[in-house]
Amino acid sequence: MLEIVQEIGAAAAFAAVVGLVGLSALHFSHAREVKRLRDWAGRAPERSGRGPQRSHSGIGIRYVAVALVGLLVVGGAAAYGVTQLGGDDSGNAQASLHNKPKRNGAAVKPGDVTVAVLNGTTVPGLAAMLRDQIAAAGFKKGMIDVFSDQQLAESVVQYAPGHQAEAKAVSRTVGISEREPVTADGRALAGDATVIVIAGADKAP
Repeated sequence: MLEIVQEIGAAAAFAAVVGLVGLSALHFSHAREVKRLRDWAGRAPERSGRGPQRSHSGIGIRYVAVALVGLLVVGGAAAYGVTQLGGDDSGNAQASLHNKPKRNGAAVKPGDVTVAVLNGTTVPGLAAMLRDQIAAAGFKKGMIDVFSDQQLAESVVQYAPGHQAEAKAVSRTVGISEREPVTADGRALAGDATVIVIAGADKAP
């Protein structure tokens, strides 16, 4: 937004400078014509009133011509500034679109994801209960087992390399926000599962 305001200010300043130049030229031209008219009137007072009228007519035509030129110059400068500003905005929009991060892969298909569940508490049947909940959402049943640490306070979802999206989908299913890469203990107990849910005390009934 700041860049757009700066560019508009620069274009307006450029147009103002050009306009001042045009008005200055108009002023000097008008002053020169007035001086010429006074000199003419001083040298030829005996002439009829038609001469000055014609001179005034010539001054008026020249005044209008110079004014039109000034307006054309200012208008052209303003149009150029707007064109440049529009081009910059378009280029910035295209660059922003080009640099926007792309989403990786297609949507997760639960039927292609094997989920193992490990019990990190002393509550019996907790791993089986969570696995049934996950299977009801369409995920494939993996192994269930007792985790090496049975004093976990918070549950966690672990994922194999490259399977962050699947882990996120499983997290939403079981309501677990904590996610991390698979650990050696998790891999040793989970077999070939790509996602591992380790149940903590927060999931105990």
